[in-house]
Amino acid sequence: MSGYKMFADRLDYAFKEARTRYTEAYNLMLSKKRDMEDVQRNPSLADTFGMKAEYDYNQAKAAFKKAETAAWEDFEREMAEIGKALKSAFAKVNQARPEDIDRAGLELLNSGILTVDDLGALLDRYEDNPTMLRLIAQHVEKLLKDTKDTQTRRELIAVRQKAVANDIMDAWKNLEDTARICTGQAHGKGEPRYVLSISSQWEKLTENTIKNF
Repeated sequence: MSGYKMFADRLDYAFKEARTRYTEAYNLMLSKKRDMEDVQRNPSLADTFGMKAEYDYNQAKAAFKKAETAAWEDFEREMAEIGKALKSAFAKVNQARPEDIDRAGLELLNSGILTVDDLGALLDRYEDNPTMLRLIAQHVEKLLKDTKDTQTRRELIAVRQKAVANDIMDAWKNLEDTARICTGQAHGKGEPRYVLSISSQWEKLTENTIKNF
């Protein structure tokens, strides 16, 4: 778990709020529809309560039509705001700082004696130092330009990818993609039964990512 988990928790809460808003409006519409049909099937009730039951159903139907769009549009806006705040916080923590440069490590990096395994060891040493990781990645880029051997290039590329790995932002992108699937607006065209079904999978699909964010 990182210091950014609050952002994942906010997204989780926002999704569940939108889902509840959608589900409650849908269930109310179904309830009013059943009430109307019950009244219509009973002649003794139809004359007295028929118009009222139909009015209540139409009101609930209109409310759902509004909610089925607004719930997810509002969620998309909130998700974008949370994502923007996360990226800002992440950038501040991971920006390059002169005071984080390890002169001994930098001298070793520029010595020309390091093997690919040595570079991997440096990555582990500086895993919590974004400045040094970026310097390692830059160094690897230079090595790649002068390296022809296919196997060595593969190993250097793996080191570079690890050096610039953005696990938190990758995890956030995964949550965003999952959220958009679970709203049912793209794949299911917003069909209510599909939305209710796919949105219920949110916890199952995101539990581990949010827990370890």
